Amino acid sequence: MSQLSTRYSVRELQQQYDAGNKKPLENLIRAWMGIKALPPDDLNSFFVIGGYHGEPFAGQGATDPSYWGGYCNHGNVLFPTWHRVYIWRIEKALQSIVPGVTLPYWDETSEQTLKLGIPAVLTDQQFELDGQKVDNPLRSYVLQKAVNDAVQGDDNLYTKPAGYETVRYPLSGLVGTPEAREATRAHNSDFPDPVKNTELLNQNVMAWLKGDDVTNTDPNPQKGGVYWQFETCLKAPNYTAFSNTTSGAAWNKANAGLVVPLEQPHNDVHLAVGGFDVPNQGESGQIPGANGDMGENNTAGLDPIFFFHHCNVDRMFWLWQVQNGFKDQFDIIAGFAGTSANTLSAGGQGPAVGQEMGEELTMDTPLYPFLKAPGVNFTSRDCINIETQLGVTYSPGSLAGGQRLFATEAVAPSRKLRVSGIDRSLFNGSFVISAYATIDGERHYLGHQSVLSRWNVKYCKNCQTHIGVEAFFDLSDLSESELSKAEFSIEIQHRGKELPKALHYQCEVVA
Repeated sequence: MSQLSTRYSVRELQQQYDAGNKKPLENLIRAWMGIKALPPDDLNSFFVIGGYHGEPFAGQGATDPSYWGGYCNHGNVLFPTWHRVYIWRIEKALQSIVPGVTLPYWDETSEQTLKLGIPAVLTDQQFELDGQKVDNPLRSYVLQKAVNDAVQGDDNLYTKPAGYETVRYPLSGLVGTPEAREATRAHNSDFPDPVKNTELLNQNVMAWLKGDDVTNTDPNPQKGGVYWQFETCLKAPNYTAFSNTTSGAAWNKANAGLVVPLEQPHNDVHLAVGGFDVPNQGESGQIPGANGDMGENNTAGLDPIFFFHHCNVDRMFWLWQVQNGFKDQFDIIAGFAGTSANTLSAGGQGPAVGQEMGEELTMDTPLYPFLKAPGVNFTSRDCINIETQLGVTYSPGSLAGGQRLFATEAVAPSRKLRVSGIDRSLFNGSFVISAYATIDGERHYLGHQSVLSRWNVKYCKNCQTHIGVEAFFDLSDLSESELSKAEFSIEIQHRGKELPKALHYQCEVVA
């Protein structure tokens, strides 16, 4: 293996730029401008690679909701490895424009992110390149070709025409029908100032990261926020429980203690950027109608920030491996929840392009469409050790040994709340479950779980037995006396105006 290439954080590149070493960040900008300018049928173009995740849909999932029309894997054990090779693939495309450039990560748990939000180079409208102002290629993407959502039940809602520019919170990007276009026009007219919109986006992201209300000036992260979730997921006992929300929920159901899977904080960041207010705000700060591209699997990969987010998710995957002794070997528990290609619970999407209904997912399942050699697909075995197999490593970032802002001791709480029976088919798109305990008339917020979902699963005839979501919430802060008096309830944030009347759920305290 030749010398390792290092992926730095976005802010490290910005700091070098500000100190006079402009080349690393300028090379990144050049590379992104290059892949976005390539013809949309070029295999190194952003349109092609960004489209691997979701739209433009392919295979059976292009129309049949029993399948998923993208290549991405969510809610199953291939979530970390598929996305690991995905960011490797776009890095190779960037290097086809500027040899040697690497994909930086957005360090989402750094002190700077908790205080400032998204790195400015990912949100600024323009960038100074070679002394000239250019449109910032990291801020958005203008579709070179239309993408068509023809899946039964989606009603063309996520169809996007050529010339559409991706958006983030607080804006909406639904333009697939005349009704949606009019609603989007009316909504976005209330947010005409890009600078103010970035402020609102950063306020929302920081609140999600810290796990608190946007009005709270306390800089320290709270239990339940993205910071806490990322820190806690690093203590997961095995790859299967660590890898995804479906397997993590099944592990929590069968075992003592609380495991937070890597996919959970990943989901939160998608929804924070893509259009959901941080939970537990009541009526304050709510922006109904926000629907950015990062908030739905259909279009998330078309926003450039997706790849900086997922580079950090992969860094967390690597940190878990390093800190728990899994650099060279980890296994999938055969037959466990989350090992089937038709998994729809807890955020799964059905068989992806190239997968068969009911296919068992293993370390040898092809990670379509990525090739390690002509005609030979990557598998999870080919990307276990990023240094020896992929030739990359990460700069030391937050949560990398001794750099934590606070310590979480209660990794194995004595009690947890299990919420079950939430039917995903009742909701269009992503949604957020928040849990509460009312004790002696006082309401206590217990936390939330984000479900990054496809738009419509109720037409998936093969999935109806796999769409119940289970969520688990830490109760270690409540005493036995408080638990005995607690009345539990949930709230759900979703794209609709009202909760479905058919919604039923159960709350149960378990060990």
